Amino acid sequence: MNDTKEKHAFTPGPWQAHGTKVSTWETQEQIEFHGDEVIAETGFEANARLIAAAPAMYEVLSELLDTLEMSKGYGFDEEYEKLREVLAKVDGGEG
Repeated sequence: MNDTKEKHAFTPGPWQAHGTKVSTWETQEQIEFHGDEVIAETGFEANARLIAAAPAMYEVLSELLDTLEMSKGYGFDEEYEKLREVLAKVDGGEG
């Protein structure tokens, strides 16, 4: 699902964690060379890694939602609804 850039308002990935900062650049040197490309800064490295993984997780979860939608009625309805609600929140809805 590569239409993430057009479909959503968030900065397209990939994102990288650099200590407590998250950027669109692969290395800290690129951030410094190109200017302030930091898209998030947290107090903890673990939070930065989680944020950096968000675009990839969103893509995988969107694909899983499509699969679960095709599996409705086969015992995965509750999981489908939970995932749909989470992705709706990411997209700016209430779920």
